[in-house]
Amino acid sequence: MTIFGQSDAQNKRLLELRRLNHAVAVTTAYQRRGSQVDLEAEHSEAVREGYEDGYADGLAKAAIESAALRDAESRRVEVAFAALSKALAEVHEIGTRLRTEVQTTVPKLAFSLLEELLGREAGLAANPGRDAIARALALDGGNQPAIVRMNPADVETLGDVSEISPGRELCLVADPSIKCGGALVEVGRSTLDAQLDSALERVRQVLLASGPESGQ
Repeated sequence: MTIFGQSDAQNKRLLELRRLNHAVAVTTAYQRRGSQVDLEAEHSEAVREGYEDGYADGLAKAAIESAALRDAESRRVEVAFAALSKALAEVHEIGTRLRTEVQTTVPKLAFSLLEELLGREAGLAANPGRDAIARALALDGGNQPAIVRMNPADVETLGDVSEISPGRELCLVADPSIKCGGALVEVGRSTLDAQLDSALERVRQVLLASGPESGQ
């Protein structure tokens, strides 16, 4: 660009000044734009680092919470199993105690019932003495003479004893030690006990032998 009225040297100097001003302006613009790009990059990097740090912290916190939940669940399971084991042990103990009580009580109840039934049967019998002799002789298949020991009250009410065991000789002996309704029959060297008390005692021993008191 030439300005009329000035020398060529002056015009050349003006052109150089303009070029310098333009260069400075362009350099400043590029510098500003470069600074803005750097700031945006720094901001993006800070955002990325913040996201990564937050993500890592979240994972660590989640892991801690998950471990705590597993521990709590394990403790609840252990408590539940302990309670179940205790309940089963108590049920087993109750069952054992009930079985022991039943094994102890049932034979006693059976014996008491049998004793009651035999007592009623003897009371209802028309002649319990004759019935006692018949029970005793039923245990002997022979026909040998027999000595029959009975309570004096039963001897008085016996009547004709030949009908009890036809063909067998019976010798009656009044023995106050024999309870009413019972008989002790001696045949040779054998003694046949037809006393209700003795029979009940034998039954009681058999019943109790199968219970816990026998040590089985």
